[in-house]
Amino acid sequence: MNRQDIAHQVSTTLGDHADDYDIDGIVDDLVAAHDGQINSIDDFDSESYWAIVETHDTTADEPEPTTAAWLTLDAGCLIYNEGAEVGILDHADDATLNEVLAPLTLPVSLTEARDDHGKAMTAAKTRLAELGWTIVGKWDAVDTGYTVKVRRAPAEN
Repeated sequence: MNRQDIAHQVSTTLGDHADDYDIDGIVDDLVAAHDGQINSIDDFDSESYWAIVETHDTTADEPEPTTAAWLTLDAGCLIYNEGAEVGILDHADDATLNEVLAPLTLPVSLTEARDDHGKAMTAAKTRLAELGWTIVGKWDAVDTGYTVKVRRAPAEN
């Protein structure tokens, strides 16, 4: 099997997180571990394979983001009262909150958002991505909706 095929197999196992890993480095280590003769990533037991993969996580040294998106589903907290809203807050070192992105109305009514939280989260994720933000982690339920850690998406070349 050639390097390109192995890289494809590795990327497939990583799914949506493939960009978070150094695929070439993983392939180099896999090939080296099998003295240059590898037929498939299935030649490795799961524990050995993932141990190699984890050493090439390019996000491991990134600091935990202090910014969070707030998906508001509570009518009492809405700024514009036109539907679900998403904004971004930064938690400063002194525990104060600073607004990074003012709340924006999403193309999901408040009723739709309350009935289908997933639809509201998808709309928020799409809107944030349009503005150069990426979601880091999972949405956490709060009294007024949901929050999730976010960071600025890397600039595209």
